[in-house]
Formats: sequence, C-alpha cells, structure tokens
Amino acid sequence: MGVFDYKSLGAEGSKALFADAMAITLYTYHNLDNGFAVGYQHNGLGLGLPATLVGALLGSSDSQGVIPGVPWNPDSEKAALQAVQQAGWTPISAGTLGYTGKTDARGTFFGEKAGYTTAQAEVLGKYDDAGKLLEIGIGFRGTSGPRESLISDSIGDLVSDVLAALGPRDYAKNYAGEAFGGLLNNVADYATAHGLGGHDVVVSGHSLGGLAVNSMADLSAGRWAGFYQDANYVAYASPTQSAGDKVLNVGYENDPVFRALDGSSFSGSSLGVHDQPHASTTDNIVSFNDHYASTLWNALPFSIINLPTWISHLPTGYGDGMTRILDSGFYAQMSRDSTIIVANLSAPARATTWVQDLNRNAQPHTGDTFIIGSAGNDLIQGGKGADFIEGGKGNDTIRDSSGHNTFLFSGPFGHDRIIGYQPTDKLVFTQVEGSADYRDHAKAVGGDTVISFGGDSVTLVGVSGLSGEGIVII
Repeated sequence: MGVFDYKSLGAEGSKALFADAMAITLYTYHNLDNGFAVGYQHNGLGLGLPATLVGALLGSSDSQGVIPGVPWNPDSEKAALQAVQQAGWTPISAGTLGYTGKTDARGTFFGEKAGYTTAQAEVLGKYDDAGKLLEIGIGFRGTSGPRESLISDSIGDLVSDVLAALGPRDYAKNYAGEAFGGLLNNVADYATAHGLGGHDVVVSGHSLGGLAVNSMADLSAGRWAGFYQDANYVAYASPTQSAGDKVLNVGYENDPVFRALDGSSFSGSSLGVHDQPHASTTDNIVSFNDHYASTLWNALPFSIINLPTWISHLPTGYGDGMTRILDSGFYAQMSRDSTIIVANLSAPARATTWVQDLNRNAQPHTGDTFIIGSAGNDLIQGGKGADFIEGGKGNDTIRDSSGHNTFLFSGPFGHDRIIGYQPTDKLVFTQVEGSADYRDHAKAVGGDTVISFGGDSVTLVGVSGLSGEGIVII
C-alpha cells in the first residue's frame, strides 16, 4: 500500500486523485508565494535571507511577489491558471452554477456569511474531448487572499484560525458549511444535473483550506442532502483532522500548522512540538529545507509561534516535494507512516549540506527511511539502518554509512557518485537504455567502478572488481 493510497482506489487510482487534488490546491493560491519560492531557491535563509524576503515582496524578472503591479514581474497568476488547465481542470463560473454570491474577477468564490467573508474557494471541472463533464473539483484557499486585498483578507482568515483553535465549540467542524453552504448546494445541483454523484467530486485545500476540507467531510452526511458523503477528500497541512477515514491528511512533520489541533481541539502542544500520529495523517514526512538543516534555526522548536518554521508550510514546498514522493520509484514501498526525507534545500545550502534523517523535534523515527533528492546536485547521507535513496536528476553525491541500502536511479539521473558502497547494497536502474546485464555498462576507471547508461553514470568511489550481485536493470 502506497503512502498516499486512499480508500479502495488502489495505487494508480490514488496517485491520480492525489495529483488532481494537488493541482487544485495550488491553483487556489494563484501562485501567491511565487516570489518567496524563487527567492529562497536562489538565496536561501542564511546570508541571502534579506534578498529572499525582498523577492517575496517585490518578486523579480522570473517571479511575482505579493505586492501587485510591479512591472518587471511575470504574470504568475496566469501561470497558475495554465498549470491547472494542463492538469485537466477548468474553472467553473458562478453564472454556470447559477450562483449569485460574491466572486472576484478571477472567478474565486468568497465566504457567504458575516465572519466568513474572507474565506475563498474555487470550483473546477474536468471534461472529456466532447465537452462532457466528468468530475468536479472544489478547492479551499488557506490563510491569505488575493494580492489586491492580501492584508485585509489574511486578517479575516487569522480570526477564523483563532476561533477554530479556541472556540466557539465546533467552529472548525462547521466552517465549510457556514462559509460556503449555498455554493456547495449549487455545486451539488449542477453535478446532479450532469449525471455526476458525490464520488465524482474531489475536495482539496491547504492550511485553513485543509481545515475546510475536514469540515466538509464531517458535515457531508448531514448537509447538502448527503450528496458529498462519497466525495474524495485530500487535505494538505491542515491543523485539524476529520473523524474516520474520509480524509487523507497530508503534511510535513516539521510543518508547524499540520496537526496543530488534536482533531479540532487546542492543547498545550499546539504551541510547541505537535507530532501526535492520527489514522488519517502522514506522520513522518520531513521537508529537508534550510531551516530544518540548520542548528541555529533549530534553537527553538517547530511551532506556530516560531515564524521561521513556517517555511515548511508554503504551498510550493508541498507541490514540489509531495509530487516527487508521488513519482518516486519507491512509492509502492512507502506506507502512510514511513519516514520520508524530501530534499528541499536552496541552491546555496545544497552545495554544502547533507540531506539526512535528523529526526528533530519529533517522535523517534522507526523502520525504513526513504530519502528523495531534488532536481539539483544533492549531497545525501544514509543512516545506520536500511535506507532507500533516490537522488533525482542532478549530479548527486551519496554517502553510505551502513550497507543494506537500496539506491534507485531513474533515467535521466545525471552523474552520481556513491561513497562507501558496500556489497550488501542494491543498485536499481530504471528507464535506462541498453542491456540488462550490468557488465555491459560497468568498467574500472582508476580505483573506481563507473556504471554508464548513455549520458548518465554512477561512480562507485574506491570500488573495483564489482561482482554485480544486487545490481538490477529494469
């Protein structure tokens, strides 16, 4: 069973659902964090932090910051629309749904009741080549707003965050119904008119939007004539968890918002380290970013009141990192609670920082560890146990500490090096051209062994006379 497997959809069905849910969730933000994401990759959180923060506000020639109207910025909001359309989804307008509530120029729907007016949602459709509606997607936006009203909308959402944590009772559970009760009625009627049922609906969201996903799942049996009982619910970085197994709650262990509330209840750990496992949550996925890697940044624990930890909460970090897990050759071997380390370092930090399981500010990790590299040139350090390491497309250096590890190379994978390779390790090559016999690809170069597939290669440093045991070419 794969880490993101959901209900009885199986691995491929679950992966398709997860990809759709992620595309919808990212669209709800309209690339609001584009400036920070690009600035972070270029400059990091060390000496480059001021430049990263300037990029977050003003953007650059290759990113759009949160301040609107900067002339040299690209239109990342347009890019967000293009991305969700490429994923097969098209926004559905209020007019098409027969909805008369508030929307903006981009078609975003706003909360309907006083106290919920800064809540935002998107409704999208997936169609076949003949234009027949096949599925409906509902995406809830997290704590933020459009660039034009970012501050006021964020303040309104922050009030909702506080009320969800501190009361009144069942505020979090009822949130989606109070904010979008009418809209969700219209969507259900529209779906029914097109021959769709609740199982044809994907509901997703991130952060406060993830709370809305859990709320809608909790309300689904008693509201909207029960239409959404069988909908598919995927929430990212949600502070709350719905009862039962209706929702797949996905998040990074070092995200200060994810699982901050126990179910929907505030506790002392909500302001400190909250790593309580839940049946519906992924509990041991780590975003190995500049903050996580730094001893200085980790002087204080992950917490919603420790602002630097929020780098692990950004939507783009979810889109990139979680998609690499989804696409990993190890996917089927990862369970819901596997320890998975995802490389999300900036370019400056990547050159000197070893990606590894540091197990910081969390319950002890047990069992196998999976380490997923980035598209850059990563330094990856295996642990003392049996690790599963996938470097990615860059020119990676992998350091083996124990043997009994599995290294996966999916073409194209660049020019990688393994330091400390041992005969008990296993090398797996997939999506490569040529013979399935390793001897057709391996040769001694000095004191090393180089295994080459066209333009890609793996060098086993200090290893010669390779026996070929444990080398698999698929």
